[in-house]
Amino acid sequence: MSVISFTSLASLGLSELRGKHLHYSKFWNSGSKTSAAKKIKLSSRTGMLIAYTPAFLAGVASFVLYPQENIRILLLCSALTIHFFKRIFEVLFVHSYSGGMILDSVLPISLSYFLSTATVTYAQYLTQGFPEPSVDLKYLGCLLFLIGISGNFYHHYLLSKIRSKGDKDYKIPKGGLFGLVICPHYLFEIVGFVGISLISQTLYAFSFTIGSALYLIGRSCATRRWYLSKFDHFPKNVKALIPFVL
Repeated sequence: MSVISFTSLASLGLSELRGKHLHYSKFWNSGSKTSAAKKIKLSSRTGMLIAYTPAFLAGVASFVLYPQENIRILLLCSALTIHFFKRIFEVLFVHSYSGGMILDSVLPISLSYFLSTATVTYAQYLTQGFPEPSVDLKYLGCLLFLIGISGNFYHHYLLSKIRSKGDKDYKIPKGGLFGLVICPHYLFEIVGFVGISLISQTLYAFSFTIGSALYLIGRSCATRRWYLSKFDHFPKNVKALIPFVL
């Protein structure tokens, strides 16, 4: 599962760099119009709820399925459940929508999140009774998770405020780290996933985090390319994901 998770996510990141996008956000209707017309379209709100709800339920179920005898598994299950609860909360009360989602993209995203949440908690359960890692990183992981989830939420909030009610046009986001990178919400999402992997300290958690980071790097580079093509005066010094670097 570690190999499958890493390989599939990394290949999705490479596809994003090559211009073959998952159909949501700015790229929800990318590709040929003929093929897009044949696909099942969902509202962004519905699509995102389908994407995040199964993973949230998997996080909730982990408290019932696995005895919380170890602080590490308790912290891990809590972090995953909080992460996907936040995403559902944002879908319902924060995000401002202008497009849609294609069912063909929603289903693999939903399945990926669900399987990853179920697998990382099960992998943690399998470590019960084994010696703890010689270097304990779970509390550093908690700190990084809180930084990541807070920064991600803040920049999602800023994105929701760039358009007035009824306005469907995209605008260059401002505030926070948007003056340095075009996708700070992805940067903080990676930080949050790093935090989760440090809480877990299992091979699968690290594989999923590295794969997710590679996907988000590809997606953020594609997003920056999109902004450069759409806005003539887009500042060239604004990077895709990492300030001053990438």
